[in-house]
Amino acid sequence: MVRLIAVSLLLPALAHAATLRAVGVIGNSGVTGEGLLRVGSCPLENCASGAALDKDWTLWLSGGDAINRVGLDGHLVERFPLGPGGGIVDSRTFAVVEQKLFFFVRAKDGKAALFGLEMRKGARAAAVPAKLPERQNPHEAYCLAHQPLDGRLVLAVQPKAEGEGRIDVLLVDPATGDLRRAFSLKGEHPQGIAVDTQRSAIYVGGHFGLFVGGETHGSVFAITAVRPDGTPLSNAFPVPCTKTPALPTQFRGVISLADGALWESAWYGFLARLDLEGRGDPGRIVEWHHELHYPTQFLGLSSSPLPTGGRGSGRAVGLAEEGTAQQELRPPLDPILIATPMPDAFYFAVWDRSEQSLRLVRRIGCLPFISSLGLSQDGWVTVGTARTQLWWRWDDAADAVPRQAELHIAITPASFHGDRFFALAAPYHLSQLRNQTALPTVFSPVVGDRNEAHRVGTAVPMKQPVGLSVQIAPGKSNGAVFVSDAATKQVWRADFWLPELKPTSDKWRPVRVEGDPLRSPTDIAALTDGRLLLADEGRLLLLEPNGDAFRVAWAFDHWGEAAHDRFGKSLRFALDGAWLLVSDTDRHRVLWFDWAERRFLGQWGETDKPGDDAHHANAPAQVALRGTRALVADSGNQRVLKLTLEP
Repeated sequence: MVRLIAVSLLLPALAHAATLRAVGVIGNSGVTGEGLLRVGSCPLENCASGAALDKDWTLWLSGGDAINRVGLDGHLVERFPLGPGGGIVDSRTFAVVEQKLFFFVRAKDGKAALFGLEMRKGARAAAVPAKLPERQNPHEAYCLAHQPLDGRLVLAVQPKAEGEGRIDVLLVDPATGDLRRAFSLKGEHPQGIAVDTQRSAIYVGGHFGLFVGGETHGSVFAITAVRPDGTPLSNAFPVPCTKTPALPTQFRGVISLADGALWESAWYGFLARLDLEGRGDPGRIVEWHHELHYPTQFLGLSSSPLPTGGRGSGRAVGLAEEGTAQQELRPPLDPILIATPMPDAFYFAVWDRSEQSLRLVRRIGCLPFISSLGLSQDGWVTVGTARTQLWWRWDDAADAVPRQAELHIAITPASFHGDRFFALAAPYHLSQLRNQTALPTVFSPVVGDRNEAHRVGTAVPMKQPVGLSVQIAPGKSNGAVFVSDAATKQVWRADFWLPELKPTSDKWRPVRVEGDPLRSPTDIAALTDGRLLLADEGRLLLLEPNGDAFRVAWAFDHWGEAAHDRFGKSLRFALDGAWLLVSDTDRHRVLWFDWAERRFLGQWGETDKPGDDAHHANAPAQVALRGTRALVADSGNQRVLKLTLEP
């Protein structure tokens, strides 16, 4: 029979002396309280977001199932839920007409609708009664120009029709929703549209035939430019889209007009800057920036005077990283906001005209989905998100740009060795795990050609891996890796070779645990003496080797007689030496123990009371521990907390 251990708090002075202290946040520019940024009910697939700036210099961005109004300091100012029926904001660009915001919403039935929202406090988002034409390719987005034309919204779409493909440019009355076709272009697959009111030009990105000497020479993804009546702007158009090294990164005409230039984007964070004749100025400027994924809209911030104070302005004068004043931001520095295909991250950047280079300087956003967490001995912080693996340094601020972003995504705890770590991972995005299993992968903060983590084995047999730990005996180069599987409710093992951080073969085998079946195993720690520590539905189990199996040496689910001295059901943990941090998800707290003695040392967060300030958590999940530094995925608050342990 398993013996449950209860440890009374006989040394209250020690409990008071040991302190867990929150010392910062990573990944949520709102940090704490009312200003905390949140994104609601957005699936792992793309739910794109554009951006807009109002007369008070606050940003209007997607919040998933709402529109977030955000100050330039990165804090939430106000949240505007979508109207009756809900849906998800899914709009590559946002448009503004007379201080009213317009964007597309993906309804629950998958259909797109055009929405409007007055850019003022307390406004309500509502559908615009515009009957959008059916698309030839339903998976392709409706294209919306950020800039209106004579007070009307400008759209591009390939309508469902037989025969030769065409792209319709539509004008929508924002007040009535009346829609009419302005003109059509011979082409297919529209990807972007922008309006230059000063030059009376409309730029459209899509698949067009190239004309040389009056003859058509094949169709390629290109950018064309026409006048408002549909006649060509000049003989320079259409121009082929910017070239890239490989097909997955192909530019397709996703364009924005900002600060007197055309900005073009592609998969994996490829960016290009063109002049208004479609020529490279200088052309491709950024590649393999996975934190950007597939940028959707560029918003120029240098055309209006920067504010000098107020809640909305915040760090506006610090957009150039060095805290320069406005006069120093105009040429050669242009501040740009870059929207991405997910509403959890937007980036302030500075375009340096003299150096012809783009520098990311701040991240506005949150972490709505955290798949993994890791902390190295020398201060690297690694966070798995829905789209990429992000790296920061321990001392980075809440709105810091990730130091690196890798293409693969860790879904288990990181087993660090130096500045590299081993984990099981999804190859490109988490939704792939619906149809395939994870891969053994090695991650590193060292930037490579593609910023791609290194696969070191074939797909594993686990259906839902959660915990992972590598067991290495002192002085040995070979050991074992253990993984807990929530789907099969068991632990798996494979032999492991430390120098290359990889399993020595693709043969994984289940670990037999004697006695009652495991209930819901999560994190696991493989101790150097061969024992295992395992979290299993509200209890911690110490497993000792017993022949070719393991037996439960002790089970630990409470440490006192009071109700608050008992774990909730959902536990994650991290271990370093004698110290154990337990993330008690259901009870909204992080607990610190001497694990060998099952002795309580300290607590962060208030038991059973979720919160979003510097003293509370909301459903804390994964945890990482190195010495006196710790990280906690504060999942309900969409942030990573930095804690220090003070004995």
